[in-house]
Amino acid sequence: MHDRYLIRHAGAWLILLALLMSWPTLAVAQTTVEGTVIDAEDETPLPGVNVTVQNTQVGALTDADGRFTIELPEGRRTLVFSFVGFATQEVTVAEGETNIDVSMEPDVVGLDEVVVTGLASSIKRENLANAVTKIDAEDIAGNVDPSTLDGAMQGKLAGVNITSQSGAPGGGINVQMRGISTLGAGSSQPLYIIDGVYVNNAQISTGRSSVDGAGGGSQDNSANRLADLNPDEIESIEVLKGPSAAAIYGQRANSGVVIITTKRGEAGRTRVSFSQELGAVSALNLLGVASWSEDKIDLIYGEGTPAAAREKDRFNEAQQDGTITDYEDELYGNVGLARNTQLEISGGNEQTQFFVAGGLKDEDGIIENTGFARKTVRGNIDHRLSDRVRIASSSNYIYSDSDRGFTGNQNSTGGSVGYTLAYTPTYAQLQPDEDGNFPDNPYFAENPLRLVNEATNNQEVSRFLQSFSLNADLLQSESASLSLDLKGGLDYLNSNSTVYFPPFFQFQQSQSDPGDVIQGKEDNFNTNMQGFLVYNQTLESGAGSFDLTTQGGFTRYTQDENRQLVRGRGLAPGQLNPLNGQTQEIFSQQFVKIVDIGYVGQQEINWDDRVIGTFGARFDRSTLNVKQQDFYFYPKGSLAINLHNFGFWGIDSIGQMKLRTAYGETGGLPQFGATFSALNSSNIGGGLGSTISTRGVDPDLDPERSRELEVGADVSALDGSIALEATYYRKTVDDIILDRENEVSTGITQIATNAGTLRNTGIELGLSVLPISRDNFSWFSRTLFWQNNSEMTDLTIPAFTTGGFGAALGTYYTGEGFSPTTIVGTPATPDAEVPFTIYGDAQPDFQMSFSNSFTLFQDLELSFLFHWSKGGENINLSRFLSDIGGTTADWNEDHDGDGVPNGLDRTDMFGPGAAQFVEDASYVKLREASIYYTLPSSVLDTAFNGTLRNVKLGLSGSNLLLFSDYDSYDPEVSVFGTQAVAQSVEVTPYPSSRRLTFHLRLEY
Repeated sequence: MHDRYLIRHAGAWLILLALLMSWPTLAVAQTTVEGTVIDAEDETPLPGVNVTVQNTQVGALTDADGRFTIELPEGRRTLVFSFVGFATQEVTVAEGETNIDVSMEPDVVGLDEVVVTGLASSIKRENLANAVTKIDAEDIAGNVDPSTLDGAMQGKLAGVNITSQSGAPGGGINVQMRGISTLGAGSSQPLYIIDGVYVNNAQISTGRSSVDGAGGGSQDNSANRLADLNPDEIESIEVLKGPSAAAIYGQRANSGVVIITTKRGEAGRTRVSFSQELGAVSALNLLGVASWSEDKIDLIYGEGTPAAAREKDRFNEAQQDGTITDYEDELYGNVGLARNTQLEISGGNEQTQFFVAGGLKDEDGIIENTGFARKTVRGNIDHRLSDRVRIASSSNYIYSDSDRGFTGNQNSTGGSVGYTLAYTPTYAQLQPDEDGNFPDNPYFAENPLRLVNEATNNQEVSRFLQSFSLNADLLQSESASLSLDLKGGLDYLNSNSTVYFPPFFQFQQSQSDPGDVIQGKEDNFNTNMQGFLVYNQTLESGAGSFDLTTQGGFTRYTQDENRQLVRGRGLAPGQLNPLNGQTQEIFSQQFVKIVDIGYVGQQEINWDDRVIGTFGARFDRSTLNVKQQDFYFYPKGSLAINLHNFGFWGIDSIGQMKLRTAYGETGGLPQFGATFSALNSSNIGGGLGSTISTRGVDPDLDPERSRELEVGADVSALDGSIALEATYYRKTVDDIILDRENEVSTGITQIATNAGTLRNTGIELGLSVLPISRDNFSWFSRTLFWQNNSEMTDLTIPAFTTGGFGAALGTYYTGEGFSPTTIVGTPATPDAEVPFTIYGDAQPDFQMSFSNSFTLFQDLELSFLFHWSKGGENINLSRFLSDIGGTTADWNEDHDGDGVPNGLDRTDMFGPGAAQFVEDASYVKLREASIYYTLPSSVLDTAFNGTLRNVKLGLSGSNLLLFSDYDSYDPEVSVFGTQAVAQSVEVTPYPSSRRLTFHLRLEY
């Protein structure tokens, strides 16, 4: 069906392309003006500067030498110069003047940067009606060496809660924008688009949680696939945080949209840049372990019991032999090496520009035999077929290899280092003998040292991203232009994983078929394409000019997924092929095919940069919906008023005063499998048969719909030295998809249905300040503040608890009038509105970040970023386990003075209430700090005879400091991955790490 669609429309596109190649350009009486544009700071030419005649559609670009030629229509004398990273400048050309030179100043606060507002258009930030955040290459990977791209955004985006679910190398990041966006729809994560390609950011199940007994793919501790992308290749990231900005993306934008643009070549001399980074990775925060004594052994095992006598003998023997071991330090105290190498070559001429890059990253974990390696190759090409036709291509091949080890939850298998560590005393003798054989662990189901050295949890991913675009000027006149914008892309991902426990493992020896392996394989092929016509027109009137931008087009997205997990048990040592096992099974297999189609229209009206209005609509359909042929309507509208551009404005010190409001709607699609009845295989009378799934289908099920109203103001003063951005939003998610439980006697136990309404309200504040800007010293500071509150305002099914491990250990309550992240637990309160005791909320009360950068003598740069998260609670089950095992760092202490150690006090509390497991997760982190020195050009000229254009040396740190009262390694944790609600449950995670990195960057 997909191929027939493309073939049916291919002829129409070819005919249209042939017509546009020969379309004439309209002309009027004109005057030719030439000139050069340079950077005001270093006086170097600026290629690619956009030069336009004010209030017309006439424009040109500067070449490799910063030169331009443009035709001035009769009666027009003002040119507008705009370029990314520089302040927009207007220059009036005197009568008879034909040559001008322009110096452009940097735009430190970013008021003139260009932001995407539609699928085929963009707008200057000064005229933007939404709180869209944009971060550039310097903020992504310019200061530190980030492990993953999404991790590089932590603390830099107001309104976005980004948490690491694990400290394992290779990421594992949960991103939530403006609160909870869904409870039961397909994804709680944003839509990621890189160079026009809709990329797969799934966490691919490896079956790890089945081998170690944790249960459920959400506890596999897999990395999300954004970890494949190389942060060094990214030019900018734009974040559309809510439906008011993301509505143009329709039914896949309920959780926000992240638009990623990679680096591209510029016309001019060929540039070669090389960077080498070498770092050390160590544990951010080790907890320590409790010491042991004979009295403590009596308390735990019972004075006078045979068990106590046995343990005392073991303890005394270890003391005499000097083999008391801090196993936390043994397992987590390693220092890993991190290497990152990047080579980039870019350049071109006015017709063709190229960017080619290759990257090698290799990072060791703090647990032995864990790590993450990534190899990337990228090629971006831009080419002008003619003055009116431009094409572009972006190609990216990625190979990643991840060994994440075994941490988190398990179930009696010993398949978790941290879980086993909680029960293992310091006097346990677990070291290998002279032949390398590890002894069994008498205190738990496995020896954690053997688990680290002999088990396998590996995932290899090969991935190819490709995007194409064609932009053609069909019609060009002084006051109007018509262009065609075509884009297409594909994302092919192949994943191969191995999870293996050898037959000689302690737990495996008790099984009928010792030796367990799950081999996983997934092929995922996504494609997307879009075609748009964009019509721009400038109308003159007595009240000023009106710039109109009209766009309309279609989009198409497909996803084909084939996932299989094959399990073999009863394996000989060293055998990883399931076929060599005594028993084999296809443990899991899934085929997914999805097709989405959308039609989009949008109109922008700009009255002389004073009032800017936008309205648009999108009509979407998807095979994930019950009504697959129905189109769903998603509108949007926005209004920005630049008061400073009106004649009555008389405050010279305030350069911008903008009021803005926006409204938009987006959709959330049902999960695959929720809208059809499956046939399950079954053994019937010794033969192969099929039975109908016990999941029913609601014929009236609609996709979730998020409606957001956003209002705000942007103020800039003192020539851009101070900029304030303030936003309030109210986001309502209607038709929340939840499972309604039926009586078992009906044969249908669950039906996905539209069951309620969820509301998020919040504020976002951003203050950017340039206190000092001098030749020898500059200081730039940015402070962000954000807060979100969630509430279920309607629920048509009975209230329920979900997530965690039951009320006795803490869980989450979903009920009308409460946040879905409300944490509840025992004791039960059957007569109250909520049937359990309320202990807190997983969402923070608020978050803040404080970043500063300093430049001294133009050569020395310093920067740092602090991130403060206030409030929010975690369900910490790690301490509960170590209390049982007697290993908690403060187990021996007696904080309440009752004569009973803390560890026993807390274990005695289990049963009566879950209060001991719920902890305040507030923290302050020094997320980033760096110092760089750039060698003066005079030194380079003398030492290298001009061969090297730039040499930069630096030292940086990531996750350097943590200030928190939370009783574990890091408050940022989640044993359940990226689930929308159960995002704050901890079970013996992989500890977070800090990183110190040395940087060397050369540019030829």
